[in-house]
Amino acid sequence: MRIPGAVRFLTAARATHAVYGSIIVLAVVTGLDEASASAREAFWGTIGAAIAVVLAEIYADMIGTTIRERRPPNRAEWQEFVVDVCFGFTAACFPAFFFLLAVVGLMELRHAFTIAEWAGLVVLWLYVLAAARAAGLGMGRALIWAGALTACGVGLVELKKLAGH
Repeated sequence: MRIPGAVRFLTAARATHAVYGSIIVLAVVTGLDEASASAREAFWGTIGAAIAVVLAEIYADMIGTTIRERRPPNRAEWQEFVVDVCFGFTAACFPAFFFLLAVVGLMELRHAFTIAEWAGLVVLWLYVLAAARAAGLGMGRALIWAGALTACGVGLVELKKLAGH
């Protein structure tokens, strides 16, 4: 079976980094409160979380490769680490865009929080869908699988609402 180019480009490592980053930033966004955080604080908080994830992932990749290969990573492996974590950083930063819109006054902060939370979930849903398709699932089953796994993220957003945020 031939895998489409877009799915082939989405390696397991890239998807893993993107999902980790997205989940951590989603947790930061849901943990922030628009009553106590300004748009600028929310923007830099999400960017800071994404940077922290990138640094942690590079560190983990370096340690994992060193243990697995019994040698330090070579130049090609370092380049692959950087490309992989760039995927994670880009996916994780997507919700920050809405806070940037609030910083410059193009969006109300409360709307930025709502859209950022749901945008983070959409990113996760797209990665689950891509993974399901790469695994050979038909579109119907892939959509069901993506919906079921993304329900965990919806639960995170809804927990925030239950906590009164």
